[in-house]
Amino acid sequence: MTQNHADTLAALFDLQSQPLSIIRLNEPITNPINDYSNGTNARTSDASTSALSPSEPDPTPASLAADLSHYRDLFSKLRFSYLEQVTKEKFLRAIVGDPPLVVDNAENVELEKQLAEVKQVLKMQKEDVARLVAELEAEGRKLAGRYEGVE
Repeated sequence: MTQNHADTLAALFDLQSQPLSIIRLNEPITNPINDYSNGTNARTSDASTSALSPSEPDPTPASLAADLSHYRDLFSKLRFSYLEQVTKEKFLRAIVGDPPLVVDNAENVELEKQLAEVKQVLKMQKEDVARLVAELEAEGRKLAGRYEGVE
């Protein structure tokens, strides 16, 4: 029994002697810490290296667009999941609260009006963001063309 404690303590001291980083903190304490800096055990979930392959050292606009689309989908799913969980939590708190929260039709109508206004504002903001993104992409293409011309 004491040998087991001594081994555990020695393993903890060994782990403390190694430098910490955010990437390494996600590793379980039972696994040896991998050295990601030497490239042998490179993370594949990193956006900076996911589109790269040995045959294609530089990311292409197509691979970057694919990565962007992939991450947008992931964030969309994450947002939906988060909103779903928050809604479930609010609902459960409302029905098990003391006293239970009872909503009448007039309150629902008022909330629907507020929701319609907020959705309209959000739609306008999304259109502004889409316009800005298009402008930035055009500016990026123009700068890339100028860079190509300099080389």
